[in-house]
Amino acid sequence: MRFLGEVQEVTFDGKLIVKSVFAPRNRERVTDNRQRLIGYVLRVFGPVAGPYVTVAVTGEQSLLSAIGKQVYVEGVEELGKGSKRRGR
Repeated sequence: MRFLGEVQEVTFDGKLIVKSVFAPRNRERVTDNRQRLIGYVLRVFGPVAGPYVTVAVTGEQSLLSAIGKQVYVEGVEELGKGSKRRGR
């Protein structure tokens, strides 16, 4: 579990905007400090030094109470081939 950042706001369509300390990969699981699933990383945008992350929320939870909370990410396994094929 790695610290992602702090929730800044909620969009009109129910997604969370997080001010991140690093740029995570898409589809990584986003959890709270109790390791409860909040959602998944949908998009990373903004400056490289301090990117913003859009989180697609899963489940029924109060989005307005999430503002100001710290969130974390868990790594997701890569989909597709695990290793590259060697040339002849």
